[in-house]
Amino acid sequence: MSLGILFAFTAAVIWATSSLMVKAQAAQVDTLSFNAFRVVVGALFFFALLPFFDGWQLLLRITPLAVLTLAASVILGFCLGDSIYFWSMTQIGASRAMPISGVYPVFTWLLAVPLLGEQITPQALLGTALVVFALFLLGREKPADADEANDMILAPSVGTEPRKLVARARYLGVAGAVGAAFLWACATTLLRLGIQMQAPVTLHENIQQAVLVSAYRLSIAALILLPVTQLLKGSRVWRSYRGAGLPRQIALAVYSTGIGSLVFVMGVALAGAARAALFNSASPLIGVLFSWLFLKEKMTRRIWAGSALALTGVWLVLL
Repeated sequence: MSLGILFAFTAAVIWATSSLMVKAQAAQVDTLSFNAFRVVVGALFFFALLPFFDGWQLLLRITPLAVLTLAASVILGFCLGDSIYFWSMTQIGASRAMPISGVYPVFTWLLAVPLLGEQITPQALLGTALVVFALFLLGREKPADADEANDMILAPSVGTEPRKLVARARYLGVAGAVGAAFLWACATTLLRLGIQMQAPVTLHENIQQAVLVSAYRLSIAALILLPVTQLLKGSRVWRSYRGAGLPRQIALAVYSTGIGSLVFVMGVALAGAARAALFNSASPLIGVLFSWLFLKEKMTRRIWAGSALALTGVWLVLL
């Protein structure tokens, strides 16, 4: 289990740091198109790795049921879950949607224990609750650009009166954030179920399977996201992916989606769906700490308290 937790924690660190990198170049690239770009690069990365891990033979051995399970994981989590989460942000703002969706690891526990037979302890439940509460504290903290970000998300069309956050929109937005968290939990549970069907034994076999699973999942995500991005954004959006900045964009995609997906799948396989989900949900807190260390952003008492609670919660889960 300790090796699986190390992989899950590494995935959280990679996604936290890559989020800071994406934020730094947000003015140069469109976030929706970069999401499609990174899954394409990630899929190519894993298909390039397959021959080194006997992956082509593994492709022939994967069962149809495992294929359907992994496909459902991608569609529920990456496509539906993320889309509903982004929609909820348009209704209630990012600073409200993020802490609400932080209940994702709780849903994963509720699914993983009866469906996957994963073990749960009172300490793990308490630790998960502390991490969720820490996310709530972080979400209520408003940095200098929080109001601006929410205004951009909730901004009215030109020539219309500003709309208030009416009760109906608020309730629907909250329901959307909770629904997204549930879909992410279903996706992580299905990923674990699909991995179990292949029954790897050694660490090498787990790496083989992680490469295969990641190649398959990212290919499905690319087949869905590419046409959606083209439909919503048009051809002009791809002009950002050329010139001197392209190698840096490819490197970021390999780091965040390639290596990040690999270690996350390894974390789910070796530590279980629920514990991997806990570390995944804690990545915003890691991002806050890294912003303080490297970007010199201000840390308030609420952020320090949330970070301390999160560390305590993770420690309890590790017991």
